[in-house]
Amino acid sequence: MSTAIRRNTREKINIRIMTTTKKDVLNYVKSRANEFDSLSAEIFATYELFLMEIEDECASVAHEAELCISDIEDLIDEYKTNTAKNR
Repeated sequence: MSTAIRRNTREKINIRIMTTTKKDVLNYVKSRANEFDSLSAEIFATYELFLMEIEDECASVAHEAELCISDIEDLIDEYKTNTAKNR
């Protein structure tokens, strides 16, 4: 595994550990949406799904936060890959 991939994986794990409240997730979502403006609609849609899931009270906030962040990171990774291929 390359150093860049290991670092990226560590960063994702650290983000997931830190984001266990709705406020933490919202701050993360805003940060990523600002950084990737062209993905902001998809990022906020993922956040809306997170909110709907935790309102059901069937899943923990921490678990849904992890899923939300993972989905957003996958979106960003796919965007970066597609952007790099189109250069």
